[in-house]
Amino acid sequence: MQIQFVFPRWPKLTAQTLFNLPPLGMIQAAASVPEEFEVRVCDENIEELELSPDCKLVGISIMLTAQAPRGYELADKLREQGITVVLGGLHVSLCPEEAQLHADAIVVGEGEGLIEKMLADYRDGRLQSVYRREGFPDIAQAPLPRRDLYDKQKNYSHKGWELVDLVETSRGCRFDCYPCCTPYLGGRQHRIKPMEKVLADMDACSDLLFIVDNSLEQDIEYEKDLFRRMADCGRRWVSHPITCKPEVLKLAQKAGCWYVYHAIYTISDKIKDRVKLYHDHGIGVEGTILLGLDDHDEDFIKRLIDFLLTIELDLAEFTVLTPFPHTRAYRELESAGRIFDRDWNHYNAGHVVYQPKKMTPDKLQQLYHQAWDQFYADESQALKMSKLFLQLLRTSPRRQRKRAQ
Repeated sequence: MQIQFVFPRWPKLTAQTLFNLPPLGMIQAAASVPEEFEVRVCDENIEELELSPDCKLVGISIMLTAQAPRGYELADKLREQGITVVLGGLHVSLCPEEAQLHADAIVVGEGEGLIEKMLADYRDGRLQSVYRREGFPDIAQAPLPRRDLYDKQKNYSHKGWELVDLVETSRGCRFDCYPCCTPYLGGRQHRIKPMEKVLADMDACSDLLFIVDNSLEQDIEYEKDLFRRMADCGRRWVSHPITCKPEVLKLAQKAGCWYVYHAIYTISDKIKDRVKLYHDHGIGVEGTILLGLDDHDEDFIKRLIDFLLTIELDLAEFTVLTPFPHTRAYRELESAGRIFDRDWNHYNAGHVVYQPKKMTPDKLQQLYHQAWDQFYADESQALKMSKLFLQLLRTSPRRQRKRAQ
């Protein structure tokens, strides 16, 4: 028997440098598939879906809300052809009733244990419509992702370098940030994978990693232990923010930290000092800039852009507040009747889909585009990215190995 996993394409941010990274969800799901099934994967962002005549079961991984329209469209077409379709992924867990309209079965929540059950039922001809558990699976028992299913050199490389592999060391988040749905999806407890499993997974990756944990700052002792153990891996990596203390940053630098993503939505000396401290330890910073909070007016956003130009960010990615389902932002904006656009295609953090408090939607949309243009007016995004890449080339373990030879 054969199962085909598909990662649907979605509308990207027009101003963003396009790098299609190898999705983690599909290969994590594939790791739970029994050996009796042949597994294939397709990322529609880089290749067209071609099903073999023997494939009668397709799993569609809808991670992002903006992927939902294409995921549903594809599911509907496949079902018309008599193919059984199972939907899973983050958006399906956020909107299960909606997803059920387009699938023979849905997997709600983390897939370990549920995928095995679903496939056994499919094999025996008794597929259920919903697979859901109460609580979360034991993360210590999660199998290693099936990284062998990707042809990295062919599909995920840039100028001879394989793009970053996505690595997960924990799930859940004890924080409850206004625009984030992670507490709903993964719980408020920080669930950490066994260190040996994390390192074994990294050993199967390329030279570049993206640690996708929502926040490594949740547990400083775990952070330090992880960085100490990674020091011998010989890889460079990026992540969301790490604890901005010299003792942690020194370990991160030795462990190969290349740069971090740092959310910025206000003007403060704290942010300026954090960026400097990262830089002092050889770690770059890409600001992820959120526009459109209720205390943001036109004057503030213009001052925020000016502020960003003074703190020497290596890169900046601008987004507008997006009320994704099951976030505090969604609950508050929905209860106030301020959400006016429910087209999931527009939920890619580049469209204003709600009524801002201190300006019109059109004005916020204009300021969003202005922010991209103004920040990259003197140096293009491609040039700034090239500078960050040159830093990687100068300090990469690969380059140092070649020098030693």
